[in-house]
Amino acid sequence: MAFNEHLCMLQSYRILTGKDSFSTLLEEFDEVELVFDPTRAVIVMDDDVYDLVRYYFESREDYEKCAEIHWAKCKAKNS
Repeated sequence: MAFNEHLCMLQSYRILTGKDSFSTLLEEFDEVELVFDPTRAVIVMDDDVYDLVRYYFESREDYEKCAEIHWAKCKAKNS
């Protein structure tokens, strides 16, 4: 199967925002591709995975997802 950037970013978004877990995505999809390693904690910092996914959805003008990712990053930073 060829790499699908949109699906990768969408699956990453779903995990980062807490909408789904990695195991839930594995049940739903034959393949799960993420922009981060789901077995390791995501470290919140400048230009991190949250920002990468947010920039992607910004380029697609999907500002609702951008806002959700922003708030997920704020929540992770304060945890």
